[in-house]
Amino acid sequence: MIINTIEQLKLTAKINRSTPFEAFEPFLQEARDTYLVRYLGEEMVQVLEMETVPSRATVLLELTQKALGPLALWLGISELSVRMGDAGFTVEKRDGSNNGAGYVPASDAKIEKLAESFERRGFAYLDQVLEHLEANASDFPEWRNSRYYSLRAGNYIQSATQFQDIGGVNIEYSRLTFEHLRPVMGMIEMRIVSELLGDVLDASLRSKLNGLQTAVEKQLITAIRHFVACKTAELHTSQASKTNRETQKEKEYKPLIRPVYADVASTGNFFAEQAAFYYSKVQQLLNANAVELGVTPIDGALNWNNTDNKIFTDIG
Repeated sequence: MIINTIEQLKLTAKINRSTPFEAFEPFLQEARDTYLVRYLGEEMVQVLEMETVPSRATVLLELTQKALGPLALWLGISELSVRMGDAGFTVEKRDGSNNGAGYVPASDAKIEKLAESFERRGFAYLDQVLEHLEANASDFPEWRNSRYYSLRAGNYIQSATQFQDIGGVNIEYSRLTFEHLRPVMGMIEMRIVSELLGDVLDASLRSKLNGLQTAVEKQLITAIRHFVACKTAELHTSQASKTNRETQKEKEYKPLIRPVYADVASTGNFFAEQAAFYYSKVQQLLNANAVELGVTPIDGALNWNNTDNKIFTDIG
């Protein structure tokens, strides 16, 4: 295992040294299988579990341990923070006397705050693990063989940095937030972008995302990235989406995305307006450069740059 002793675990989170290490092992295993294998791949994880870790992976091991400990405790917080006995679920509480410890009903609020702390720290360090791997990919062929690595470049927007700097949506440059949003981006690209561009042009643009582009292709790719980011943000921050997520009780990574509202009173979503604007921008570029791009002009494309069109209206 990547964390093998109570002393190693204690370096990642404040825990009781007297608690048997065996109590944490199920949650360490779950965190390994659920998160580390997902983002690092089984081969890379096995390298980190070697009795003698290669020198190229010592920094990665340290970062991974810092992520694994809090993630394991987050997954196991409900079981680890309480005891089950004849009185039901209880939590330890000292009364300040010399009578030792007694037990009182566990505070849901206290457990929830602790869980939030473990979750935040664990995923923050997992972000650092991915950053280290990205920066040193040539040193980790095992990671390049992982499913995560093979899928990471399959979208018009290929990184958290592009999502924020080009797409204009604040996700605090979180790679994990970006990965959480990737399925939605993929669906938007399949259902909307590919349909709008046509298969031939879509395939051509995707093949040039990291290569040489004409001036028109560069404009079009940038507009598509704006649209995909804003449409993804719209769907994720919509009132219906938030209500749906709140009904789920399962543990999940909650991505950080900053919602922006044009009208707070009616929760009008600014991202929705921006998505519509950039969708129209893509249509305009296709129409204006139809011959060069090899497409048929689109009927009914909106011209958002017309002086008669506005994104916002004054209510007086």
